[in-house]
Amino acid sequence: MRSRMTKRVSPQAGFSLVEMITVMAIIMIMAAVIIPPLANYVRLYRIRAATNQVAGSISAARMKAISKNANLGVTFAVIGTDSYRVVVEDDQNPQTAPNWLTIGAENWGTVLTMPAQAGPIETLPMGIVFDNPVNCPGAPGPPVTPADTWGLRFGRLGAGCGVTSTGCGGAPAGVPAYTPFVDVTGSLATLCVRQINNNLRRWLNVSTGGRVTTQP
Repeated sequence: MRSRMTKRVSPQAGFSLVEMITVMAIIMIMAAVIIPPLANYVRLYRIRAATNQVAGSISAARMKAISKNANLGVTFAVIGTDSYRVVVEDDQNPQTAPNWLTIGAENWGTVLTMPAQAGPIETLPMGIVFDNPVNCPGAPGPPVTPADTWGLRFGRLGAGCGVTSTGCGGAPAGVPAYTPFVDVTGSLATLCVRQINNNLRRWLNVSTGGRVTTQP
């Protein structure tokens, strides 16, 4: 005779109201602890990245000047509120006109059209712009003064100086009316970047030896 087996249905386990309230309270406490530091990190990430980007490009300009044994120089030029480029001022194709041997004989507008001379236009991350260095407090070295030049020129030994009409070898002909964003004071040059949506700012310094330091 076939025995019959009675199936027992186990009641499904669930959460009580007290348990759900407890879990939700724990989640809210964790969110209150984690979210503020995370939001601050996200807020600082973009402007830190922009500062490091500019510092890397300045260092690359210096290394290019050393590797090319530049006589006239390699210039890091701020050409807009959020853009810059690296330009080799020594004639890289002397077999083809135009030819120049001095900064005075160089034409900046022409040089910028020559791929062998001018690097690509680089832009800062979205929402980041260059700012006047006097708006970046805490930079080391001599007191920062208003920006007085648009570019830094590096020579064969890697030393840097601010491009002006009378200093650093002088400015070449044909330079547009760039807005100055570089302050050259004493032994240091200072640049400043700003995040538009919250006005966060960070500085970077370049020594006359060409070494770049960013705000910690």
